[in-house]
Amino acid sequence: MGLPVVRRAQARQSQAGVTLVEVLVVLVLIGVMAGVVGLSLGPTDRGNAAGREAQLLTTRLNRAADEAVLTGDPMAMVWTETAYKFLSLQGGVWVAHPVVILGTAHELEDGIQFSDDLATGGQFVVLASLHPVNGATLELGLGDQGSGVIFDGATARIMSPNGS
Repeated sequence: MGLPVVRRAQARQSQAGVTLVEVLVVLVLIGVMAGVVGLSLGPTDRGNAAGREAQLLTTRLNRAADEAVLTGDPMAMVWTETAYKFLSLQGGVWVAHPVVILGTAHELEDGIQFSDDLATGGQFVVLASLHPVNGATLELGLGDQGSGVIFDGATARIMSPNGS
């Protein structure tokens, strides 16, 4: 009669705790739920669309300047309130820049537009020597938070919100 008591005690002890597999399953479920919540929140910089556009414009201006040096052809940036593209002087005629990413018009993100004296549109021409035709530096503001771009014909940089 003593033998059955021992078996019952062993059976109870083996069912008393949780197994490592059960703990891992719970941790995986918590990780999946945390991932779902994190992805549903999205990126945290949604409010900085003007900053993203300034970075993109800076990159494209620098690429266009590089292309002007490499090809020996003057280039121009033309813009409206909400879009811009690059042109290249070929055979005495201004045509869409042969580099597709530059020659195709880029529409600014919704709610963003150029925000200074030149906001309604303009053209900035740079010779193959990287000297602006009018001798002046281009300063274009983007949005109403002071983001923008400064371009001297050779190098573009982002203008910080405090104007530097």
